[in-house]
Amino acid sequence: MPAADPPVTDAAPDEGAPPRPSPPPPPPRPLSLASALPFWFYLAAAVSLLALLLPHILPPSSPAPLPPLLRGHLAAGRVLKLDPSPGLFAVTSRPADSSGGGGGGGGSPAHRVRVRVLVLPGLAAGSLSFRRVVSSLSSRGVHATALDLPGQGLSPAPPAAPAPAPSRTSALREIMDRGIFHAFEHLVQTGEVPYQEEAPPAAAPRSPHAPDEAAAAVARAAEALGLGVAPVHLVLHDTALAAGAAFASAHPGAVRSVTLVDAAASLPAFPAAVFDVPVLGRLVLRVPALFRGLLRLCCARGVGAEEAEAYRAAMRGEGKAEGVVEAWKAMNHSFRLREWRGSSEEVRRLPMLVLWSGSWSDMWIDEGKKVAAALPDAKFVYHSGGRWPQVDAFEEISGLITEFVTSSEEAAGGQIE
Repeated sequence: MPAADPPVTDAAPDEGAPPRPSPPPPPPRPLSLASALPFWFYLAAAVSLLALLLPHILPPSSPAPLPPLLRGHLAAGRVLKLDPSPGLFAVTSRPADSSGGGGGGGGSPAHRVRVRVLVLPGLAAGSLSFRRVVSSLSSRGVHATALDLPGQGLSPAPPAAPAPAPSRTSALREIMDRGIFHAFEHLVQTGEVPYQEEAPPAAAPRSPHAPDEAAAAVARAAEALGLGVAPVHLVLHDTALAAGAAFASAHPGAVRSVTLVDAAASLPAFPAAVFDVPVLGRLVLRVPALFRGLLRLCCARGVGAEEAEAYRAAMRGEGKAEGVVEAWKAMNHSFRLREWRGSSEEVRRLPMLVLWSGSWSDMWIDEGKKVAAALPDAKFVYHSGGRWPQVDAFEEISGLITEFVTSSEEAAGGQIE
């Protein structure tokens, strides 16, 4: 009989036999959009949380020294402690002929200066940007003062507005707090209903950046500077137009003439909206190249690195960037130049000069034509600078201002010695 086949067993293969191939791994599952969304959500949340917490986690770094340009400008001016607040920063450059007395009143009568110019810079420009204009006016025999509006330039931040008084408790709130039986007991004992309706909300306090409030601060500063002796020639730049117009309307006898330098009440050259964005505004303030690029794009193409760094250092002060944003939000968008010009006989009689950039952009030139149409009796002159001509065309600007204020003083019968 043939031998039977050996039974099949699970014995290990011979050592020389090749190993059996392992089964292939299962194919990877394709990632769906729904499965990827949580990853990106948590990543974005972690980065945002880190950006918010990092400035508070890291130890505060020592403040950087002030740039020499800013330090010298601070030394040349002073902060006026006004009552009531806010304080304002002022820088005055007196002509050499007027040495020997405060406010240009000293010296011999033959060298007494009668022409006084008060400059109100626009949003974020500050008296720092007008330092060369003030110096150039002084060299031409004009007593010039640049005054930073509340919270602007080097003026300290205005004090915070007081919190509104708490309103009276409403009937529903008192029922929830004390229960409905409390009212019944109070009614039995006193015969009066204990519940009082909420009082109407109190009016919000006026912003110190509002044009009329800023004009009142300018009036107090002019008195502190001794500028009330004779009428001053107002020079209003950029968004200082509304505050300067309010000052001229409230004190018509204190103003001899008005010069507008690329002035628009609600069209600031400086893009304050950038600094209202938390991350973006902080980034621009921290990176010098970004800040300088912003100035050259929106304000003056000829601003140098040293000057841009001085502006950046000024805005990095405590509350400065917030003050710029608050002043931007408080701008008077309803201000109409034509209506203000015809608001009173004193304002209508004021000589006016409009200096406007003729090389910035077609849109800005069109805006200048609107200003000229609103002030048909004003003298209109194009200049070669940007929207901050006090930076890149200061000699041209100071020459035009000197010529205008001198002729206005002579026409008014003032004495120029």
